[in-house]
Amino acid sequence: MSETKVHVVIVLGNKLRSNHIHQELKGRMDVGIKVFMEKEAHFMVLSGGKSNPYIKYAECEIMRDYAVSKGINPDKIIMDSKSLDTIGNAYFTRRIIEKLGNVKNICVISSCYHMKRVEFIFRMCYGYNFNLIFDFCYDCDSQNKEKEEKKLSRAKDFFAGISPGDIDKIERKIFSSHKLYATR
Repeated sequence: MSETKVHVVIVLGNKLRSNHIHQELKGRMDVGIKVFMEKEAHFMVLSGGKSNPYIKYAECEIMRDYAVSKGINPDKIIMDSKSLDTIGNAYFTRRIIEKLGNVKNICVISSCYHMKRVEFIFRMCYGYNFNLIFDFCYDCDSQNKEKEEKKLSRAKDFFAGISPGDIDKIERKIFSSHKLYATR
């Protein structure tokens, strides 16, 4: 990993509990900022929409404010405010990456307990044309292995019959049958 040039660092949001960054989201951001700076990445994509109806901000807005407060150039930050879950994170960031062009090496950051599901979903959405790196994560206490296994199983069901990287088929399925996006 140390020799690989990272073009983009993607940091996944986490449901907001207030109008301020909470510890798990801060932890993910701290890892993402460190990787972004150490690897001299071109862009940081902050992925997370307005998942809590009681909070007036999208996750990515709180994340951006935190990144800027830590010295990240706002011109290097791209926000994905459409994602409401991990499948959305992968799908919408894939669409952002396509528009950037010439991006091959992408480091995806989340909480460590979440990474198995993140890796599966991102590999399905991105396919084999990108070098996805899952080596960095925030190690926190909010681990529920049984809950994560159930969510991974549901993700596998969602992607059943879809080839990795078939973004058009994934798009059709997201907007026709995914409970968070089909009603939009």
